[in-house]
Amino acid sequence: MVYFTPTPIGNLEDISKRAIKALSISEIIFCEDTRVTKKLLNLLNIPLNKEFISLHSHNENKVLLKINPEILKSKECAYVSDAGMPAISDPGSKLIQFCQKHQIPYTVIPGANAALTAFVASGFEGEFCFFGFLPHKGNEREKKLNEIINSKKISILYESPHRIEKLINELKEKIPDRIVFLAKELTKIHETFIKAKAKDIKIENTKGEWVVVIDKTKEQKTLTLTYDEILKLPIPPKEKSKLLAKISNKSAKEIYKELI
Repeated sequence: MVYFTPTPIGNLEDISKRAIKALSISEIIFCEDTRVTKKLLNLLNIPLNKEFISLHSHNENKVLLKINPEILKSKECAYVSDAGMPAISDPGSKLIQFCQKHQIPYTVIPGANAALTAFVASGFEGEFCFFGFLPHKGNEREKKLNEIINSKKISILYESPHRIEKLINELKEKIPDRIVFLAKELTKIHETFIKAKAKDIKIENTKGEWVVVIDKTKEQKTLTLTYDEILKLPIPPKEKSKLLAKISNKSAKEIYKELI
């Protein structure tokens, strides 16, 4: 059995009893970073008498080629990323696919996740899309950012302390009046929330990991009226003639003369 196990995103107390049990009984632990995982186990008073295998985004395919599926079927195993839920902007998906391909029993333990925590804290309501980290630069970044700001759903993305100012400046330029929610250092001592129009956001300290939640674009409602319906509108003849000219073959001047 393979347990895909979430780890705290900041506060150690956010780890669940199920996650602690899975890490305790596992004979093999696949880790995004073995040093980070061993430190976590020490904090949780879990013995390190296990096999730790490094499995991250740069070596997933290579490592999985060497893994005997029968070993994962016969032993208790766990996978952990450095923080949060595996496979959410973190490695883990390839190992899940490996389990599916070889009929290896696995389960996913629910737990801490920065994107969902920030969404709830934002107070926004409605459907949302999670975009992870933006491309760092170039046309690819520009294209993805435009997709996000034009979305009809609430958008959630992650940003590093090195690029958060750049992102805020881009949002100020593109969507100055859109409401944006920022969450920094979630569940940690210096957890910070900022909610304001993009043009009004000020960041004094960029240090820490950021989650950015952008309110959806407001839908523009289109009102369609017939020629006769416009004729009945209680508006001045000049304005009425301009509207009628747009849906007829007559000029505004002709229609105005008829109206008066």
